[in-house]
Amino acid sequence: MKGFVFTFRNNKKVLRFPDVREQGRTVRQFLSRYGIQSVFSALFLIGLVVGAASGRSFQQETFDKLDLLFVTNIDARMDMSVFQIFISCFVSYFLFIFCVFLSGLSAWGFTTIPILSALKGFTVGLSSAFVFSLYQLSGIGFYILIILPGTVLFLFILIRYSAMGFRMSVRYLRLSTFGNDREPELQKHIKAFIKKTLFVLLSIGACAATDMVLWILFANKFEFI
Repeated sequence: MKGFVFTFRNNKKVLRFPDVREQGRTVRQFLSRYGIQSVFSALFLIGLVVGAASGRSFQQETFDKLDLLFVTNIDARMDMSVFQIFISCFVSYFLFIFCVFLSGLSAWGFTTIPILSALKGFTVGLSSAFVFSLYQLSGIGFYILIILPGTVLFLFILIRYSAMGFRMSVRYLRLSTFGNDREPELQKHIKAFIKKTLFVLLSIGACAATDMVLWILFANKFEFI
């Protein structure tokens, strides 16, 4: 890092002060690379807090009807086969990825993708608060050991993919604003976006497999009264 150097001849000590301009460039580089992801992470945390605060106000019937979004019906999943657990976890992840994919391929998607990040945080906060309040210590241990690892992995995937979808949607918006002169360039970005989407699908498959293995290994170790 460049800086201003002051030398004192008597004791031969060198004082180096950081270059403010260099720090400014570093901050701009960070915001350019991770700014969108940071915003989506903040929205997820906001949704998480709101969901956790609202957890006790929802009834069990509501969670049962939306089991694809809320992992709260533990008894039902206990009776599932290994394949059914995998499919259930995969579908819950796929719904968000599919919505981001559709939003990324539209000019208005840049407005809905941030909402999806907040919604995911809301579902995580809501389901965790409900499980904690319903099953007490057993629910806390169950959630941390079995549900949380796959959820955290999916969170990283969702935020990164949401940033891709957001940029893709902005490109569509620019095309609709400036005309067809950028269409060949847009097609290249679409192909790259689809290829990255295929990789994301494999990644959420790994998340679902993680959930499945943890359910098989540890779910029967917990007793819920």
